Amino acid sequence: MRSFIFYFFVISIIGDLIDELIYELDTWVFGSDYQLVSPIVATLAQVVALLLFSFLFYRSLTKKIGQESLRLAKKQSQLFANIAHDLKTPLTSITGFSKALNEEIVEPEEIKEVSGIIYQKSVTANELLDLMFQYTKLNAAEFRLKSEECDVNYLLKEVIAANYDLLESHQIELLLELPEEPLFRMIDPTEFNRVFSNLLINACKHNPPKTKLAISIAVQKDITEIIFADNGNPIPYNEREKLFQPFISESESERSFQGNGLGLAIVKTIVEKHGFKIALLDGEEYTKRFVITI
Repeated sequence: MRSFIFYFFVISIIGDLIDELIYELDTWVFGSDYQLVSPIVATLAQVVALLLFSFLFYRSLTKKIGQESLRLAKKQSQLFANIAHDLKTPLTSITGFSKALNEEIVEPEEIKEVSGIIYQKSVTANELLDLMFQYTKLNAAEFRLKSEECDVNYLLKEVIAANYDLLESHQIELLLELPEEPLFRMIDPTEFNRVFSNLLINACKHNPPKTKLAISIAVQKDITEIIFADNGNPIPYNEREKLFQPFISESESERSFQGNGLGLAIVKTIVEKHGFKIALLDGEEYTKRFVITI
């Protein structure tokens, strides 16, 4: 659109200059007897200028579409390459241990342990595939939110209850500061359920046992803040800008720090598609605070 407005503005100026130039030349060179020629010449000149404008605009638009297509293709290629990389580890374990069981080279007392490893690696692979599907779906052109009036407070309590076993298994100390009254907002409940679940899972998987996790809702006039704060592992400042990006680096240290890199990317995508904001902030009592501003 910017390019079109620019080219249209330029062609308008050129058209006016052509009209004036043709008229002056016609009067000066041919005199008044030939002034009927000037409209025809001016029209032809404007047609030529318009064709030139159309050609340049088409070239510019084609170039930008090509660049954007290349960027999206590169992004998608990187996404699938990184997912293949992360799937390789659990699938290698599953293949190796299942082969050992099939060939009966596992000691009887180790069969239960090996079976447990195979199961856990299968769960990991399935979770990664599910995250890949979610992220791909959210970034598809045809994706649309199904927003409705929803009690955000109740939805958050439901998600906490559904993930309580996970919180207990990771020995997370949960602190809640939620209002008693309903808090209705226009959101897609299915997608926001995913936002709350991913933030809870992130707090469990990337913090040590006995970490304090404080979940609260603060309402000030027309602004609502949903806060997930914990006193677990701090996040370096140079990582914070990139934290919500999927598979930001091939560096093993960064990948290890961020896990598969899709959970928070999905959170950010859903929040921003609602027109809301999410930020990672510091706190006096907590090392990090994920704040969703509605």
